[in-house]
Amino acid sequence: MPARILIVDDEKQLTQFLREVLLLEVPDATVDIAHSGEEALSCLAGATYHLIFADLRMPGVGGMELIRGLRYLDTNVPVVLMTGYGTPQLEEQARLLGVHSYLDKPFDAVQIAELLALTLPSGLVHNG
Repeated sequence: MPARILIVDDEKQLTQFLREVLLLEVPDATVDIAHSGEEALSCLAGATYHLIFADLRMPGVGGMELIRGLRYLDTNVPVVLMTGYGTPQLEEQARLLGVHSYLDKPFDAVQIAELLALTLPSGLVHNG
């Protein structure tokens, strides 16, 4: 079964970059994009994901609220929290909510590839 990945970020340029990297690393993946937490909740109501990349700060429903909602729904999907405003306290709070990884912005394609190798089942990630 191909991987299904959700990117949640209000920065359109970042979502396009991340989508391109994900499709290079996981060519058969379905990559959905939501530009708000509300859009993400709609996506989650209609699909099951193997991995979610969520921005911390977005208008309306932010990354932490989204993660709380996921945990309320009792889903164990790995979540990568992305932020340009990271602090050790915030990272600890994210870990307590069950965030799989914490990614400081800006990040590059190599960091994403390494993260995917640790997060997705090995058969889904391109090794070339």
